[in-house]
Amino acid sequence: MSSSRVSGRVYEATSNRGIGRVSVSNGDAIVQTDRDGHYSLSIDPQQDRYVFTTVPAGYRPQESFYALLDGESRSEPIDFPLVVAPERSQDCFKLLHLSDTHVVLDDSGAVSQTVLAQDLSDYVGELAPDLAIVTGDLTNMGTVPELESYRAAIDSVPIPVYSVFGGHDGNIERRSSDGDTPCTLNFEATLGPPYYSFDWGGYHFVVYATEDNYFTAAGRARKERWLWADLALQPSHRKSVLMHHTSPERALLERFQQQNGALILHGHWHSSRVFTLGETTVASAASACFGGIDTRPRGCRAVSFSPQGIQTELHAGSTTTKHSSGPHEHASNQPDGSVPEGIAIGNDTFSLAWQHALNSPLHRAAPVGFNGSVLVSLQSEELPSRNGVTSLDAHSGEEQWHYPTESSIKNRVDVVSSRHNSDDCGGNDWCVALTVTGELHLIAMATGKREWKVDLQSHPLRWVYSAPAHNGEYVIGGSKAGYGAYALATGEQKWHFAPADGDEWPSYICPQVYNEELCIVPVQRRGFLALSMEDGRVVWEQDLPVEYFCASPVLCGDVVVVSSASPHTGASLTGGLQGDLVVLEARTGKVVAHYAQALPGYATGIAVANDRIYAATAAGTVHCFDVNSGGPIWQFQSGEDLLDMTPYKRGIRSLLAAPVPFNGHVLVGGCDGWLSVLDSNTGTCTDRAYFGAPITASPGLTQDGFCVGTYGGSLSAYRIER
Repeated sequence: MSSSRVSGRVYEATSNRGIGRVSVSNGDAIVQTDRDGHYSLSIDPQQDRYVFTTVPAGYRPQESFYALLDGESRSEPIDFPLVVAPERSQDCFKLLHLSDTHVVLDDSGAVSQTVLAQDLSDYVGELAPDLAIVTGDLTNMGTVPELESYRAAIDSVPIPVYSVFGGHDGNIERRSSDGDTPCTLNFEATLGPPYYSFDWGGYHFVVYATEDNYFTAAGRARKERWLWADLALQPSHRKSVLMHHTSPERALLERFQQQNGALILHGHWHSSRVFTLGETTVASAASACFGGIDTRPRGCRAVSFSPQGIQTELHAGSTTTKHSSGPHEHASNQPDGSVPEGIAIGNDTFSLAWQHALNSPLHRAAPVGFNGSVLVSLQSEELPSRNGVTSLDAHSGEEQWHYPTESSIKNRVDVVSSRHNSDDCGGNDWCVALTVTGELHLIAMATGKREWKVDLQSHPLRWVYSAPAHNGEYVIGGSKAGYGAYALATGEQKWHFAPADGDEWPSYICPQVYNEELCIVPVQRRGFLALSMEDGRVVWEQDLPVEYFCASPVLCGDVVVVSSASPHTGASLTGGLQGDLVVLEARTGKVVAHYAQALPGYATGIAVANDRIYAATAAGTVHCFDVNSGGPIWQFQSGEDLLDMTPYKRGIRSLLAAPVPFNGHVLVGGCDGWLSVLDSNTGTCTDRAYFGAPITASPGLTQDGFCVGTYGGSLSAYRIER
């Protein structure tokens, strides 16, 4: 069928006044209206399924900004009446960024229409935004009923909600696709075009679909032509915001940067990560309605726009669970929300020595005590941010120095003592820090000054949640997309080993160095490997079902205790998966013992001391086993979570911090906000203290006590009172 033309008018509905210089598109070509609001656009009925307009700032559609075509030539005009909306022309406004809602119609997932509607209502009520964007995977399968359910939920809030197409929103169509049919038709029938743009205030917003496999070859070419043509039409003073589902590839990011791109918002990985390349900031969001893959709490990102620039703030959704103090409530739980003044451990009382307010949550990065200092990794993930490493005086809590990094540090730092480093380093003490985007830093402990910085391969597009390690001569940094060994003295790369294609599944599993000769690393869905510290070759490999959520291995003499997940279809989604514990010979990888399904949920943190294994689980339990026989000795149950942080779950009990053996007891930080002191022999809770926010990082030990950090951003130090 030959092409035809459609024409129409963009005009102010009340006055009938035409609006000029407004873009109108068929999803490929773009034309602009004349001074009276008229446009004429060539249409191919076999290719073009809709016509849409870019609604200018200060207006809203009277009915819709797009019109679906019926596959036939159109003779009647397609008009777009707009209503004056002064709130959309304000220089200062707020956008909510949500993502990955995964609405389902049955009990196969966490999010129903009712749940999403309530969460949206809570976020809108608490943060008072002007508009919201949901960056894809709106539904689980992309059926029309699911999409209609999602549509009903977003229509229930009093602000406009813009929806991005994600792969899950085309899953049901892709199952039967022959490659010549787009997999976005259900989305289009329910929510409209999978890509379009609009203006708000002084910014240009682009809703875009990046998952090319859901488009035909012709469709991919069309949407790419449209994107760059749309951005090229923007005046030089107007900055653009790009909103899509998957994380941006380097080519798109660099080209968008050249088009006055200020911000990219995306989802897909159910995780929070922020970085800046040139003048363009990239920010992802954790899941809006359940715990993130990176164990960030469900929630959203509030983005504030003003003539001064862009600021962002993370907001966690609260649980609906009623929290009780439980059977072991301790008098140190202060009703005014202050932290406990003292914690009893055996016959000793550890008194509060100091508190320090951090400018970021203490998430999974345990504070590190060393030689009179406490080192804290910072990850604010907001704009403006204060990322990096802060060194505090262990006695007073006063800041000794702050070392800034461009992106957040997701895990603890490593310390290289002068007793262990090579002569080339002058006998100094060093702190090694690794950012989420793959920057490896060596910092002088005495001054907080940089010795060297190395960008890992594929920086800044990495997702590195592990901690660095060292053998006194070389530093190991990376994650499953690639580990590298770097000379401690110079930062020069000695070798690089890439066991997997990518590291986007956020994992806190950290490499372990054995006897200064081997580096034991995990590889998701492959197992554990031991690499030679000399040249990076694989010395041994043990095939175990390792998933991103498993706990870090723990060395104990000549063995290493690792956790794995029992094979299970959809294992990464269960949250209640049975967990295994495996003891390996560190030098050879030989299985010494395999305790199958020893845990009611996968292990999130492990500690080993005095022939005992202590394992915290996603089911909110702590288990003690005999390291030699695997026999269970005791178990402990935590309370209800204060925030929904366990991947894919909400309203449960879970633990994220590894237990810490200390003075014949075990310190357990809970997502319920309690620090529990357990007798190491019996598991009896001898004391517990409430901190008012989830304790998701293990307490850090100091020379005369310990530090407890919370997700709320407080760090409290306790030392012995005799």
